[in-house]
Amino acid sequence: MRPAVGGKAKLPESYRASANVFRLTRFRRGNALLTRYRVALFCVAAALAVTLPTLRNGFAIDDVYVFLDQPAAHNLRNVPQFFAGGWGMGTTSAQERALNTRYYRPLPTTLGALEYTLFGLRPAGYHATSALLHAATAALVALLLWQLTGGAVVATLLGGLLFAVHPVQCEAFCAACYQTTLLAGLFSVLTLLVFARVLERGPRLGLLCALAVCLLLALLSKEEAFAVPLFVVAWAVILRPPAWRRALWPSLLAMLVPLGLVLALRQTFLVSSKITYFADEPASVVVLTMVRVVALYAELLLAPLRLCPFYDWFIIGYETGLSFAVATGAAILGAALLAFALCLRRAPLMALALVWFFLGLGPVSQVVPIIVVAADRFLYIPMLGWALLVGFLIDRGWRGWRWAQSVGHKRVVAAAVGLVFLAYLARTFARVSDWQSDETLNLATAAAFPETPTPFLNLATYYERFERNPAKALQALEKAQQRAPGWRPALERARALQAMAPPVE
Repeated sequence: MRPAVGGKAKLPESYRASANVFRLTRFRRGNALLTRYRVALFCVAAALAVTLPTLRNGFAIDDVYVFLDQPAAHNLRNVPQFFAGGWGMGTTSAQERALNTRYYRPLPTTLGALEYTLFGLRPAGYHATSALLHAATAALVALLLWQLTGGAVVATLLGGLLFAVHPVQCEAFCAACYQTTLLAGLFSVLTLLVFARVLERGPRLGLLCALAVCLLLALLSKEEAFAVPLFVVAWAVILRPPAWRRALWPSLLAMLVPLGLVLALRQTFLVSSKITYFADEPASVVVLTMVRVVALYAELLLAPLRLCPFYDWFIIGYETGLSFAVATGAAILGAALLAFALCLRRAPLMALALVWFFLGLGPVSQVVPIIVVAADRFLYIPMLGWALLVGFLIDRGWRGWRWAQSVGHKRVVAAAVGLVFLAYLARTFARVSDWQSDETLNLATAAAFPETPTPFLNLATYYERFERNPAKALQALEKAQQRAPGWRPALERARALQAMAPPVE
């Protein structure tokens, strides 16, 4: 959005109500440091600063079966097969095949085959790819925030930086196997940017084709991208840009093409899996537990001290009543709903930010049952709404509150915001170190969550397979038993290791 000549950027009608309430900090042509592209480049630099240290890390967690144990994905000649089967179906592990029969992600598998061609099994190449994907997405997020806020520099810069360096993003860019999330995020934001162009220029055929292609690439990457058409509808209906109806209906028709195609492919090539987090639990248990997960996500966004690659049954058990965690999650949902109702007319950008965050969580909220109840990576696309909300509110604190108009008060606001971002940055760097290997990751998880034995079961597998040290694996299983006496997976694994041990002479 270009500024008016010789003055402030002219906001579109759809953003004026929000700007009048919050007096967003807008771009001035005279300050060349505050162009949208330089803000985007600054976000790229921040994203690379936190992701490039991963080049020292090895493979961890699901990288093993996605890259090491999947020889079919080591050859680009097999690309057609990737589009005719489920995610990870080429793995040699029967258990992993059973877990992933419901996922259709041919684009990340294709990228993995290209990476294997270029880098072999050297982890640094895969981590470099993830770093570039995250940096590119951070740049696109900054451009999208600029578009939404009408060139509000503070909101765009801080929102983009939050997306780039927030500790909860670590899981997506630290594990090479979660390039699924990075690709879905990249093409989802790109889809929204193309829709922004449709709003500006009208529903031209070329733009509508680009919209369909971008959404198709997002849907071929990961299931979270199914929320993107809802993002588009929310944008048009809540902000109501000029001629939004004329842009929305052709856009929806264009997006129906990739949606229908991917759903048809999923129906053809995938089979349902009976392995889910809640198994046969009643709907009331599912709803109460997912309300509790809302409280967990609030904790991760505000105070991301305990980060975990898999929130298992020991960490998040089945909720059957109104526990403190459930009550907290319900209170957060109620507050979000109230804030949405209050902001819908007076501050539509805030309302849109809230809607985008919760819509982004929709595909991973057990509406369609999956094996994982919660994950840090599930916040990657919803972080777009959170970045918009936080950037918007900080901009209000900088320009809108009367008490913040003095130089002294502005310095206080700037110092407080700077300290929070530095704390997030420090936590992100620490978390990147935790992802050096399966051993460091599981030890960090065990320290953060003393209630779960699962990290020690994972460590036993790591010690047995990669260190060839059954004795060390048995020690890990003993620690698992200390945390959960009688836990069957640990007992069975210990018996198997003991049976393989050579007889003592």
